[in-house]
Formats: sequence, C-alpha cells, structure tokens
Amino acid sequence: MKYVNIYGKKRNVGKKNVRFIRISENIPCILYGKDINIPFYTASENLKKVMRYGDIHGVNIKIEGYDKNIKAVQKEIQFDPVSDEILHVDFYKIEESKPIKLSLPVKFVGRPIGVTKGGEYYSLIRKLKIKAFPSDIPEFIKIDISSLDIGDRIIVKDLQNVKYSILDPVQTLIARVKNSRITIKEEDNKNKEDKKQQKNK
Repeated sequence: MKYVNIYGKKRNVGKKNVRFIRISENIPCILYGKDINIPFYTASENLKKVMRYGDIHGVNIKIEGYDKNIKAVQKEIQFDPVSDEILHVDFYKIEESKPIKLSLPVKFVGRPIGVTKGGEYYSLIRKLKIKAFPSDIPEFIKIDISSLDIGDRIIVKDLQNVKYSILDPVQTLIARVKNSRITIKEEDNKNKEDKKQQKNK
C-alpha cells in the first residue's frame, strides 16, 4: 500500500471555525481510532494528492504539536453536491496488529480470448471492498481476463486468496464475455445452413 504525507494543524470544532477553514482554502478533517480523536485541517492541495492517485490509500499524517507521524487510511470524504469540492475527510488510524476494511481499485490485464472470437466483454466493477492486515494490503486488485472465452465469467468467489478477504457478495459479477449480436446472427445463419444441407441430403 502506498502512502502520501499530509501535514495538518489541530482545529476547534464548530460551524464558524469550519467555515473559516474552508474560506482559507483548507479542508477540515478528523483523525480517529483506538484512543484517538483529533480534529485537524490541512491544505486542500494535500488532499487533492490523495484523490489524484487512485492507488494511494494510506496517509502519513503529521499534526502540529504531535511528535510522531500517524499512519491512517481515508474512511469517508464529503463533497459539495454542486461544485464537487472536498468538504470534509475522515481518517482512521491504522493498527498494524488489526485488520482494516477499505475499497481497492480493480485493474484488469489481458485481452479476453472470447473477444477475439467476436464476443463482447462486460464489466461494471471498478472497486472491491476488502478486509486485511495493513501489511497485506495491495495497491490494487489485479485480475487477468485473458483466458475468458465466450460464455465465461469471473465472480468474487473466484478471487479469494490468503492475504485478504473480499467482502462483496461471493456471486458478484466481476467480468464476463458474452455472445455479441453479430456472433449470434452468424451462429443462427450457420445453423440454418446446416439444416438446409441436411435436408438436401
């Protein structure tokens, strides 16, 4: 798991303080976890770095007045529904000895063999939720789709491994290759031609 450094300053809670922080082009945040709850703020550019790179999930947070950097993961991000600007971010402190839950991006590699035969590739999955110890969290979930033939599919159950558990339902469709309209039409024409030849015999 990749980490990005974030520098922050402790803040007071309250709508007035939050409004002032946002006017100053900073973002109100909170860091919480076992025996910790620290409201702080950081420059909006720092958080844009986290959003810019899809394979960064961890942050090293240095808050003014605290001696040590604190490793954490982003848990929730609130966006303005109109401007899509970041309004607030929750970070959860990582405990190395405890598993955590988070969503990871999915990256597909290869070209399905079924596509070369005229099939249509289909997938709507972009992220999967996992549970794992921090040291076992990958940057992304890599899925090889090159062996998918027409009629084949990959579901969550096919992806389970020893390093992490995927929390999405086991029957969730990840990817599949199905007959295209052209392929179906070609098969129909072939079947008709075969029947015609058999009839002529």
